[in-house]
Order: sequence, then C-alpha cells, then structure tokens
Amino acid sequence: MTKQKVAVYCRVSTEEQASGFSLESQEAILIEYAEKRGFEIYDVYIDDGYSGKDFNRPEIQRLMRDARQDKFDIVLAWKVDRISRSNRDVLTMIDLELRPRNMKLLISTCDIDSSTTIGYMFISLLGTFAEYERTVIIERVEMGMSKRASKGKWCGGKILGYKNVDGCLEIHQEEKRTVTQIFEMRAEGLGYKAIASRLNELGHTTKNNKAFQINTVKTILSNPTYIGKIRWGQHRQWAKKRRNGKSNNEITVDGIHEPIISQELWEKAVEVGKLQNNKAIAPSNNKGQFLLSGILRCPQCGAGTVMTKRKMRNGDGHHLYYMCQAYHSKGLTACRTNLIDKHLIEEQVLKVIKGVLNNQALVDEILNKAKSESNYDTSELNLQLSVQVKELDRLINRKSETNQSFIVGDIEATAYNEITMALVQKIEGIERSIHNLNVEIEKKSSKYHITEAMIADTLQNFETALEHADNEEKKQLIKALIKKIEVEPDRKHLKSIIFWFSEDDALPLNEARRTLS
Repeated sequence: MTKQKVAVYCRVSTEEQASGFSLESQEAILIEYAEKRGFEIYDVYIDDGYSGKDFNRPEIQRLMRDARQDKFDIVLAWKVDRISRSNRDVLTMIDLELRPRNMKLLISTCDIDSSTTIGYMFISLLGTFAEYERTVIIERVEMGMSKRASKGKWCGGKILGYKNVDGCLEIHQEEKRTVTQIFEMRAEGLGYKAIASRLNELGHTTKNNKAFQINTVKTILSNPTYIGKIRWGQHRQWAKKRRNGKSNNEITVDGIHEPIISQELWEKAVEVGKLQNNKAIAPSNNKGQFLLSGILRCPQCGAGTVMTKRKMRNGDGHHLYYMCQAYHSKGLTACRTNLIDKHLIEEQVLKVIKGVLNNQALVDEILNKAKSESNYDTSELNLQLSVQVKELDRLINRKSETNQSFIVGDIEATAYNEITMALVQKIEGIERSIHNLNVEIEKKSSKYHITEAMIADTLQNFETALEHADNEEKKQLIKALIKKIEVEPDRKHLKSIIFWFSEDDALPLNEARRTLS
C-alpha cells in the first residue's frame, strides 16, 4: 500500500519567539506524529518570525503551490492557529485548496481531520477561537496605547529630532536643527522636493541615515509631535482599514515632551501647504498611458523612472516624458532629470516586441531551454545522496555501538547521554539533507512536454492580445514579457531589452537593431 505523503507546516511569530515558542519542538512533534501513523514526509515548511494574521508568508505560499501540483496528500500542523489566526483563511484553504484535490488538514494536538464532518466543525471552532484571541490581544494593546497617549505620553517608535528614552521623548540637539530647517524652508514657500534636495545637498540624513525623499519631508511637516502634541489613532489597524482613510478615533492631546517648533512657525508652514494645494494641478489622467513604468531605467544611475510632463515651447499643451525616479524623490544630489521621450521610446519598444514575437529563433531558444531543463543531469545530486546515506548508516551503527557499551557498563551515564544527544542531532541533520536531496532530484527529473507548436501558439496569442489591449492591459502584458529596458546615454535609442525568458541581452543585434536607427 502506498504511503500518504505529508506536508509538515510550522510557524512562530516574532513575538512568540521572544516568549520561548520553539520551531524545533513543533517540527519534532509533527514528524513523530506522522511516523507513528505511517505517513511519508514530503517536506517541512517553516515560517520563522511571521504573524498568522494572513497568508502573506513565504513558506505557506510555497506549500499551496506544491498542493496545486499534487505533491502531497495531507497538510499537518500542530495547532489550527499555526495555519492562520483568521478562521476564514483556514476554511478557505480547506475548501478551495485541499478538498478539490482530495487533500486534508490534520491537527496533531487534538488529532482532528478536516475530511470528516466532525473534524471540519472542530477546526472551524478552533479557528474562531484563534481569531477571537488575536482580536482580544489587539484590543488590549490598543487600549493600553490609547490610555498612554491620552496622558500625553509617546506611543510611537523612532522620530527625527528626538531620542526615545524609556518611552519618553527627549530632544536630540543635532537632529533638532534639521527639523527646524525643514519647517523654516517650508515657511519660506519651498515645496517638498526642493526641501529634500536642499537637505541632501547639505549632507543631512534621516533617522535611519538615508537620504531625504519627498514623502519623508511631507510626513515631518504634518507631524504635530514637533509642537508638543501627541497624536494617536491616525492609522489604527491601517493594514485592514487603509481603503477607508484615516481612523475616526484619532486623538490629539498636549504631550509631556518639549516641542521643537513654535506654534507660529508651524502655522506658517501649514498656511504655505494650503496655498500650494490650492495651486496644485488636478491629478493627471496620463498615468495609465506610461507603458514602461517600472521597467525602463535611468541611463545615468540605473534607477527606475516615473512619469512627468513639460509644457511645449508654443505653450499649446504638454509633452510626456519618463524621468529618473532617484532625481524625482531625492533631487540633484542623487541624479539628473534624464528625460526620455515617452512616445519615442515606447514606439521603439513595441516595434522590438512585435519583431521578437515573430522570430523563429526565439521559439527555438525557449524550446531548447525547456529541453535542457527536462534533461537535467542529476548524477551530482545522486552522488551527494549516496554519500549522505552512507554517513547515515555509519551514525546509526555508532549509536547502536554506544547503546551496547552503556548496557555492558563500558561508559558512564553522563558520557552516554552526551554522546547519544550529539549522535541524534547529527542523524536528524543527515535525514533532513537526504529528504531535501530526494525532493531536489524529483524536481530536476520531472519531464516537460513542450512542443514548438505550443510555444509559437502562445507567442501568437500574446501578439494578438497586445494589439487589442487598452493602455493598462498593454502595460501588464509588457511587464509580463520584459524584465528591464535600458536606453543609450542620448536617451533617444534603445540600448538593451532584458526578457524574462532569457538572462542575456535579448534585443536582436542584427535585423531588429538596425530597424531602430
């Protein structure tokens, strides 16, 4: 009878690590549980230092990807809240990921099985309790912080201009001068970008010793902490409620700390902000038209690019450009504008894409790559596996000899315990290495069934989709195909296009390149 394969999942959060929760204990308990029931362990998935509030964790994501490829039959966890503290997430995983594939979730502590009616019910109840517990913890923390804030005490982390000494704010004299300069420049009418550029030119840095950016300056200028206030609850449960804007439970009270900025200077800075907001141009509707956002690089510093527009010389309308993102956020100390004409560069890129999609050499390249991956040589991995298996046999024999020596009285109990513990740790390490090698060999030995016709059809469909897509859809299609675009220093000609399917410069170097000049 074929053994059922088990995916072992373990998790501890950062807070639980500090409280002494052990991943090693979880793993040992689950492996013992699986072995006693005759299961074969496919792999162990460990999220170390991740919260269970959602599935935004690398190993649970890898587990789900493996589940979709039917690599195991069972997911085994110590408690329901190790999977997630959200009951909805747990049940969604069972209903949408496991059940349709005839898989199930097992919880070792209470020996419950999601494939049975009673087991599913208990998992749902335990998930509800875990979610309730998390909610209560959050509410207690928020109540404590809110109470502290209402008394004028600091509830945040690091803040430029102050030192946090045992939960109380004390002025940092050197940083105080930087904060004062920011407010003074704002009161003089300077914008966020101009202030950031000036600070960087003068060699000032943020609390984290980084260059100032627009958002950094904006956050400082809107923080009432600098006039001696404590603001609490502005972004309470922000990850959950950010779409609804700021919290309705925000409080602002007089703090017990010393202010850095006078009320008069604060009000001047606020007034400048209001005036500039009134003059601001309405949000641009051109954002979706920039097809190369995120992949087009600055030819000088290699940073990404952002959209911008400049008035035409005749004053009739605007011209659209890509601009260096480093310059946009940090100013001249980081780079220059390095404007790239939007229409000129996009026309060249689309021309190359269409040429590449109809290129037989591309089809051959992808096909050869697929074949080379399907014919991966596993001899080196098999050799490593053989060495590990021999070492495992040696350690097991050594452990048996140690047991026999203890039985006949050749070694004392203290020495026996030390030797046995060391051997057990080595054996467990070797067994884990053997498992990982077997998994890797299985992956490398898998066969691809890709034909030339399949590749050509896929590329043809891509070109058709590109022809009929709107700007936002084109943008997504291009990003799915291209990893990075570089331009020549003149900012008028393409230098290279790096496609996801090739690590090399995939811009055609003969016919296609000549058509660009």
